[in-house]
Amino acid sequence: MASRTATVWRLLDVLREASEYLERQSVEQPRLNAERLLAHVLGHSRVDLYLRFEQPIQADKLLAYKELLHRRAGREPLQYIIGETEFMSLPLNVDSRVLIPRPETEILTESVITDWKGRSPCILDIGTGSGCIAVSLAHYLPGSRALAIDADEDALSVARLNVDRHGLSERVILKRADGTEDIFLRSVRPPLDVVVCNPPYVSSESWEDLAPEIREFEPRKALCDEGDGLTFYRMLARGLSLIPVPEFMFYLEMGDGQADAVRTLFGTECVADLQVIEDLNRIPRVLKGKKKPV
Repeated sequence: MASRTATVWRLLDVLREASEYLERQSVEQPRLNAERLLAHVLGHSRVDLYLRFEQPIQADKLLAYKELLHRRAGREPLQYIIGETEFMSLPLNVDSRVLIPRPETEILTESVITDWKGRSPCILDIGTGSGCIAVSLAHYLPGSRALAIDADEDALSVARLNVDRHGLSERVILKRADGTEDIFLRSVRPPLDVVVCNPPYVSSESWEDLAPEIREFEPRKALCDEGDGLTFYRMLARGLSLIPVPEFMFYLEMGDGQADAVRTLFGTECVADLQVIEDLNRIPRVLKGKKKPV
């Protein structure tokens, strides 16, 4: 960005040059990124920016903005830079300790809400990460309660911020545990109505094909199973049968092209009513089923 005096830099000028800069760096949606970063620096909403286009930007704010633009040009995710994202219309804290919640995971969450609306389910969220699923379910199912587990204490620290942010500490309990380990699964006790999980399902072979924002900044262990992409589904297919609760529903997110293989893994005698739910692009995204007594 060229050097000018602070009085010459109007917000409109800043945004125009910032957008062009990010576009030259091959950042997707450069204008949107430029606006959100500037709104973050100024403490305004994006709508406020449009109302203040003719206003000059202070020199210290311009310097701070340039630093954030440089980070975004280096492909650091926008959500990490501003420390926040939106999931299910709820603001959530995020940083490099956790996976950035995706629209695909909203399909998983909405499926649970649709099925359990008006009821008060007890939920187990395996691999909670930022807590996005547990927080959203507790918010939109007011009578529900959730146990949200993760093997990573750093991830739980972020989840705790989000639970507290939305005033859900009495209904969302966070615990450090590995949801694939027999000792934990056998320790689960009633009541339990719903198990949800968005496991790492990117294969090691596919990892290098991911965008730099993902590959270079997001926690690999939250995305990649270091195998064929089905490792955690195999563990879960076996593990759900170990939970000493006779019946409960489960909802699992799946990657593109995995539906047939995942459905086959869960086609056991202790599972009934398997159903695949598609996302808005008609991609099979969620496997839903019921664990039943054998």
